[in-house]
Amino acid sequence: MIVTLIAPLVFPAAVYSQHQEAPSSFTAEYVAKYGGFRASAERWLTKDNAGNFVLHSSMKLKLLGQTLSEIRETSDFTLNDETGQAKPVFYEFNQTGVGKRNRQITFDWEQRNSTIQIENQKINIPLEGNETDNLSAYVEIRRQLMAGNKDITFPGIYKGELEEIHYQVTGEELIESLPGTFNTLRLERIRKPDSDRSTVIWLAPEWDYLLVKLIQEEPGNSTISLELKSATVNDLPVLIPAEK
Repeated sequence: MIVTLIAPLVFPAAVYSQHQEAPSSFTAEYVAKYGGFRASAERWLTKDNAGNFVLHSSMKLKLLGQTLSEIRETSDFTLNDETGQAKPVFYEFNQTGVGKRNRQITFDWEQRNSTIQIENQKINIPLEGNETDNLSAYVEIRRQLMAGNKDITFPGIYKGELEEIHYQVTGEELIESLPGTFNTLRLERIRKPDSDRSTVIWLAPEWDYLLVKLIQEEPGNSTISLELKSATVNDLPVLIPAEK
């Protein structure tokens, strides 16, 4: 159930400082669907004392208890000391089972160049300084939201191409999920007019912009959806008590 707010959101005390630059570590499990298939998904972010981050996402498609396909994405990145922007080091997309495929991106910031490996093909794309991959894009979205931006743009490398990633905040909504009801920001991906893909995400500011919900329309009338099942942020369980 989704309720569009008609009054300003009132946030309870946050579990972190919204002025911190580094994203919080988290783990999250999701109830997922892909087309007509039920699926399960998870995302997690870890960091070490040296400033190295790993963001991971995976989804399993199942039929009659059997895994038909599994998609795994991983991004290793650091943060720019001055701007707080993500600096990807290595990204990998790996799909096994049905639709098997793989691609990798290696970022060389000293040489200002990236190398994309798609199966047996290699592609080089020069780096200007703030490009993201498909996962570290989330960190840049978070950074710009914390800065108060409603219109978010930045360059990203996806499927061997450099493109402008563009999101707009389209409202504030209450989203009901298994852990509770979240105050969220609704963001819509702005694509080219002839695109046959659409993406809407809902992020919870008071939980360091945790992804609560996602709906993505894919070519061929396929829809990917994620709804939060459980999560921790900085090792704190994400659980919102019901109002009495």
